[in-house]
Amino acid sequence: MPTDPPSLVTALDALEASHGCTVLAVRDVGSRAWGLDSENSDYDVAVLFRQPLVRYATLDEYVPSIETDHGPDLELTGWNVRRFAELLVDSNPSVLEFLHSPLRYREHDALASLEADVAGDFEPIRLYHHYRSLAERQYRKYLERRVLENGEPALVVTDETETHWVGEPVEPGNPSTLPKDEDRYTEGSCDQTVARNLYVIRAVLSARHVRDTHTFPDLHFPSFLDECEASGQVDDSVLDRARDLVARKRAGEGDAVVGQVFTPEEVALPEQIPPEEHAVGGIATARVNRFVEETFGM
Repeated sequence: MPTDPPSLVTALDALEASHGCTVLAVRDVGSRAWGLDSENSDYDVAVLFRQPLVRYATLDEYVPSIETDHGPDLELTGWNVRRFAELLVDSNPSVLEFLHSPLRYREHDALASLEADVAGDFEPIRLYHHYRSLAERQYRKYLERRVLENGEPALVVTDETETHWVGEPVEPGNPSTLPKDEDRYTEGSCDQTVARNLYVIRAVLSARHVRDTHTFPDLHFPSFLDECEASGQVDDSVLDRARDLVARKRAGEGDAVVGQVFTPEEVALPEQIPPEEHAVGGIATARVNRFVEETFGM
């Protein structure tokens, strides 16, 4: 077992006291689990907990999930056993990342047994759309240069002159060049840092991996990049740039501004994939129910 994060014991004691519950399993679900942490990285920890049986029947006393900060270095999220079971059979990405986390602080026998049986079982189309949507949102919000017209996106910037922005109109029919000297046009803010670029390419490569293999991507991102190289499915230039970002993030340079490291074409993913090919598989409800029963000693 790895060394506990600072204040973890205090945070777990507070959780158990405030909700009258028992913490069963504790795993990292952030940059440390992804192999992207530096000396100053905080801890993103998720827990699985159980309440007394009567709490599931009484009014207003069942707690499905929690989310709380414990100081500047520890963010704690968690799921009640019942909620965890519901999310797992729905192939929820956050729950699956918890299940696959390589960094574990507390273990639970019933969860380990469940993991051994179902860790490779999920519905690929759900994970694909999660990672695709995550990459698209992060890319548009933080990396893509945009000109706003009265506060609304008008142009995706691909070039500029001293007097004009040049690019692709957000809406068909809009001009592809906009003057910089008109007050109604302003450039949107960006956050083109090492960390933002890294999280986008991680989501893009994870989406492609799930679509192409129907297997869960290795959460440890440097190891996952090695798998991508071995498969020959990812361009070497993309891998080189991703590894450079990993090295800089680990060196504490996550906030360094590096611009748009990957082109729109390199991060593009289709909005739709054939459901007859990818809306398959899934985790058996009966097996998850058995896990719940084992957790409660039934």
